[in-house]
Amino acid sequence: MKDRKIKKVGITGAAGHIGTTLTEGLPSSYQLTLFYHKREIKPELARKHRTAKVDFSRAEQVQGAFKGLDAVIHLAAEVKTEGDWESVLHHNIIAVYNVFEEAVRAGVLKIVFASTNHTQHDYVGRMPLTLDRFFVPTMGFVKLSDPPAPDSYYGISKLFGENMGWYYSRRHGIQFIALRIGSTFPQNDPSIWKGTDREDHARALFLSKRDCVEAFARALEVNTDFLLAYTISNNDRRFFDLTETKERLGFYPKDNAEDYF
Repeated sequence: MKDRKIKKVGITGAAGHIGTTLTEGLPSSYQLTLFYHKREIKPELARKHRTAKVDFSRAEQVQGAFKGLDAVIHLAAEVKTEGDWESVLHHNIIAVYNVFEEAVRAGVLKIVFASTNHTQHDYVGRMPLTLDRFFVPTMGFVKLSDPPAPDSYYGISKLFGENMGWYYSRRHGIQFIALRIGSTFPQNDPSIWKGTDREDHARALFLSKRDCVEAFARALEVNTDFLLAYTISNNDRRFFDLTETKERLGFYPKDNAEDYF
């Protein structure tokens, strides 16, 4: 890590529910800049922090956006798993390139990238929707070292972001942490899917707000050049192996989806 301590942090996509969760939950020692595009920042948060409206798929809007920042949490994206190619191209590929280039220009020390479980989701196919309780005992946990298995253009685009992180960490010395996020809920309650065909998905991939904030806080603090990590709660029915994430990121999730059902 360069000598400068992480203090000034930009959050792209800050008006989304993960962005809002982080803005409300990250330690007050961080000075936050909240970037938004279509959705507005909550007024009570906008009054407390610097805000800027930026479409990260437009290079001319991105230039100068990160001036003075130590780290960027990049959340802004097309987040629909079934998102069409054009939307994924502009918001998850072109925008990612623009973010990395601006980070280099601005001298940003670290990028924390919101990746996704969908980079490896196809190991289980549609199984999280009707989860076989014997998948892990039979097949074993899916590990970070397992090859990619994207299930969508969205998953592919997040792999692009992870590989950009590897390249820019090696070529430009920017520390890069990719968090492969599970399923988050604005209500912080996975049981809203109880009785639906998505209940087992929630039981396997739930990420609580408390654990979400903890994972991103650890990502801002950890001193490493490049790191992939799973970001899910300590769910009994998870199929991702948290061992390496705990050891390398220092993220020990506290919540469990089963406690909500």
